[in-house]
Amino acid sequence: MLNKYKVFFNGNPDPSKDDFFKSINVQIQRINKNMDDFYKYKRDYEKLNIVNDICNLKCPYCVKNYNNLFSPVSIKTDEKIKLINKCIDQFFLYKLKNNVYSTNISFNGGEILLDWKLIKSIIERISNKYKNIKVKYSLNTNMTLMTEEIAEFLYRYKFKVYISIDGYKEAHNKTRIYHDGRGSFDDVIKNLGIFRKYNKNYQIEGFQGTIEYPDEFDPLEVYKMGKYGFYSARLAPNLLNISEEDAIKKAKLMGRFLHLNSQNKFKVTETYFENMKKLINLEKYFFFFNCIGLSCFPKIELSFNLSTLRINRLCSYIPKATITFRELGYDIYNPKLWEISSRFIQNRAEALYENCINCELVGICRGGCIYTGIDNENQLNKAACVYQKELWKIYVKKVYENKGS
Repeated sequence: MLNKYKVFFNGNPDPSKDDFFKSINVQIQRINKNMDDFYKYKRDYEKLNIVNDICNLKCPYCVKNYNNLFSPVSIKTDEKIKLINKCIDQFFLYKLKNNVYSTNISFNGGEILLDWKLIKSIIERISNKYKNIKVKYSLNTNMTLMTEEIAEFLYRYKFKVYISIDGYKEAHNKTRIYHDGRGSFDDVIKNLGIFRKYNKNYQIEGFQGTIEYPDEFDPLEVYKMGKYGFYSARLAPNLLNISEEDAIKKAKLMGRFLHLNSQNKFKVTETYFENMKKLINLEKYFFFFNCIGLSCFPKIELSFNLSTLRINRLCSYIPKATITFRELGYDIYNPKLWEISSRFIQNRAEALYENCINCELVGICRGGCIYTGIDNENQLNKAACVYQKELWKIYVKKVYENKGS
């Protein structure tokens, strides 16, 4: 079984290596073909992501503080509204040209509710101007700024809302803190009640969060979060600027969730486990960048940063793949945007070649998210590699035990 999945193999060299590097090239060719067709046939973006960099919390692991090259620009609100509307109008114009009458728009941060007045005006304008297009909205928030007005508005426009909680109260209050050092857990739970009051058909039954301090984190406490109306949590450890020792501790901590999940109705998931499950069940090996934003396949998306007024074709956490709206001539279809994205993807492929060729997990971990194995500047994060190796040992052992072979 494990031989089939290329976790173990007979003889040398590792058969996964050739498959890994050949399939990277195949995927890049697919990406480039997608982009050639995108511009040739003037296709529409499938999704628009609107993000900001500002936040009312001061989490120690915040990705916005990791290799972030650009500061928020100083611009009047009216001017910012004009620019974002110019972007949105182009986004919807190509929907209409392509006879596409549905789309997705997401809002993320930072903390996006700090820009609530702007977000509200954007949504109301879309509703009035593009009535023939059905828009599915989503929003990710730390829930500290929720009000009855916002909750009612989100209900009216059928928003899917995601919230962040770092496991449970004691852990959360050590990491998700206000700028004055106060923990935010009680505010989150109080405001969740406000949201649920107006959104009776969408109660937010799960949350996502980050684990920072493994020595102080008690996995059993996460399963008690059901008392707040939750049924699941998606947790992941911070792997930025940490030691290899810390990485191993975090892998073992995540491994405990695999065991505890089998004993509880409440479930804790982790992105790596989902990727591992997917890989182990592949009938035929092929490479895919494990971040959709990096592959531009199958999604073709656009990100607009309200803080820096920069646009991105890939993940919004890749500063080097962004360009200012002004440099694009205020044209979201300017090929310059793809040139920057393509350059980053090619550099990422080269980083995978250079850093992964001698790794025993080559082709399995896939180089990680931009904030793990190969970071958002395409540099190797050794601690994250140690984490993934340890986690694979735990996962393979679990699979082996369950299969009984």
